[in-house]
Amino acid sequence: MLCAKEASDIHKHKLMSIHIIPITRRRFLHVSARGAVAAIAVPSVRAIPGKEVPVDPHRFAFLSDTHIMADPTAVARGINMADHLRQVVAEIAAQTARPAGVVVNGDLATDGSPPTAGAYRYLAQLLDPLSKQGMPVHLTMGNCDRRSLFAETLTEMLPGTPPVAGRLVNVLQTERANFFFLDSLYNTERTVTEGDLGMKQIEWLARALDQHDEKPAIVICHHNVNQPEATSGTAKEGGLRDGAALVEVLRPRKHVKAFIFGHTHEWRRWEIDGIHFINLPTTAYIFDPDEPRGWVDLRLEKSGMSLMLESLDKTHPKHGKKLVFRWRK
Repeated sequence: MLCAKEASDIHKHKLMSIHIIPITRRRFLHVSARGAVAAIAVPSVRAIPGKEVPVDPHRFAFLSDTHIMADPTAVARGINMADHLRQVVAEIAAQTARPAGVVVNGDLATDGSPPTAGAYRYLAQLLDPLSKQGMPVHLTMGNCDRRSLFAETLTEMLPGTPPVAGRLVNVLQTERANFFFLDSLYNTERTVTEGDLGMKQIEWLARALDQHDEKPAIVICHHNVNQPEATSGTAKEGGLRDGAALVEVLRPRKHVKAFIFGHTHEWRRWEIDGIHFINLPTTAYIFDPDEPRGWVDLRLEKSGMSLMLESLDKTHPKHGKKLVFRWRK
């Protein structure tokens, strides 16, 4: 449940989903069509002073759990989170064919409970090289984030009616698939592990999926659906409190092909009725020393997609390994 102050702030800012669109540098915008759909045209070439850089409209870079603090020297679990994000941003910016967009899937900041405005300002500074390269950046909320603080600190919003009051949700349309961004942050007063979508958001997702069934659907959320057989406590019981209700929406809609999430700081995958459940690795610190840190290079294909792990530790056994997913019929 939103506290009264945050609900008021969300209404005041008329928030939908958050997108850093490189129309004007350092300006945070959301793009909407009919109050529900983000429609962003991806050019085939991006102009960078002195040269033209080709863009692959089917490639997207996925990050999760950046956990940025306001202090650039801050360390958690022996890791400087800012340094890790800086390295990932440099790797993405150095690609010879640029991704069409970058997704940072929640837990953007963490300076305790709640995070500070300075953490979000520093996050924007670290992501700025991607904006210089002309790459849209799409952000979701995680359990360590605060919507109203994020909006007040970074976001200059266009007028619009939010499709789900108090939540940052939207749809991003691409040539080969539609991305549905969800908001699983439910406790806005203190940081807790669990997430929750709420029935209004789940009902909105069902309607949005039905309205956009012409292409494969990929649903993106910070939190996982709990898996009792998982090895970590977060994966077992620290995910979505209403994950079963979400799965009941995804399962019968055959154009739903994948659910991408973060939160557990693990790189793994499984299926439910042919829907691919994909757990993104963390960009910041790890819980299990055997897990990688870094980002994922996603490419949409005509009948599926491929994911390649780009580990910051280039000696990690999973670095550079490609996973191929075929869409269910």
